[in-house]
Amino acid sequence: MDPLRLYVVYDPAYLAGPEWVRMLSTVFGRLGMTRDAVGFGVPVMHRAVPWGADQPGLPGTQHPRLIDLEAAESNCVLLLMDPVMAGFREAAWAAWIDELATRIQARGDKDLLVPVVLSDSSPSFFHKQAIRPVSAGLPVDDSGRTRILVQLLNAILVHRLPPARRDAHAPGHGIFVSHAKRDGAATARRIVETIERVNESLGPRCFFDADSLLPGEDYPARFEAAIGAGSLLALMTDAYHARPWCRWELLTAKRLGRPIVVADLTAGRIERTYPYMGNVPTLCVNAAGGDDEADLGDAEVERLTLALLTEALRVDLWQTLAARQLRGRAVCLLARPPELVDLIGGAVTADAAAAAGGDPQWVVYPDPPLTTEEAELLQRAAPHHLLLSLSQARARL
Repeated sequence: MDPLRLYVVYDPAYLAGPEWVRMLSTVFGRLGMTRDAVGFGVPVMHRAVPWGADQPGLPGTQHPRLIDLEAAESNCVLLLMDPVMAGFREAAWAAWIDELATRIQARGDKDLLVPVVLSDSSPSFFHKQAIRPVSAGLPVDDSGRTRILVQLLNAILVHRLPPARRDAHAPGHGIFVSHAKRDGAATARRIVETIERVNESLGPRCFFDADSLLPGEDYPARFEAAIGAGSLLALMTDAYHARPWCRWELLTAKRLGRPIVVADLTAGRIERTYPYMGNVPTLCVNAAGGDDEADLGDAEVERLTLALLTEALRVDLWQTLAARQLRGRAVCLLARPPELVDLIGGAVTADAAAAAGGDPQWVVYPDPPLTTEEAELLQRAAPHHLLLSLSQARARL
């Protein structure tokens, strides 16, 4: 069973519907951490064409095939509400959506229904907060597409949180912007301001130390709490490697198993690259050079945000899938390949039985398996652990 499925629903008269499906499949089909052509993604399906027969709860032949919600642990249904769906065929679609909403409600908090309003006004038969593209059709520019994807990913990530962890006042996936003040403070502030402005409060929420700390707060504890509740975006500038707090933030995110994306903003010579910045996605950022810092445009900020949110969803879904497939076996799950920092006082610690000479502790990571030379090096450093990809672990059960 898939941990998540994405359904795109549109009226047959909406000619851009198939292009939406292709766009979403490109992003959700491969969420990240693709190595040796092996990746992890979300199935993207669609509903549009009338099924041509009566269905349970929907008499008549004008409705698309019903969505089998039970085929996945959770589902996100994206409704593309063009003027035909919201007007000309409103009655037929209202019945189909009502039937779907009833079944979603009966399943508790598992599924998410997200409308995308593609007309000047909202449909009268559906009342949920919607994504509203800048243009009425599928945006033709990359920035418009990215903005929709960021808002959709943010909604999915927030919905997957336990209800007690959702912020009722300012819902949004948390992003901790790790930066060196010497050459990254202005860039970090621009990223935070751009994410808030372009998403019109429908996107993630950023933690920026200059604005997010109150007088008297214990900032190490506050930083760790913020990192542990979201994802970390590391702005790798020339000064980043040499800053103790930057290194601490990165190691804290790795120790807590949080999603990390590195934005490479370096421009000069780095005398010593911090050795624990690897093993996570890194994006080379195109930026105009300012006097002291890079000047990022909206499109680059949105690209970084999209990369971080897709990595956050990948980590969440992979851990869900791996935990279910290995149920009944005590393992440590790492949503990225293991490294020395994980195995020696990091995210993985040997349990008492392994340390006493019992069975080694399993450390399970995404496929494909590590190369021989890397696995042997890590195994020498942590002899009480057994490093296995998910497929290797499943074969041993």
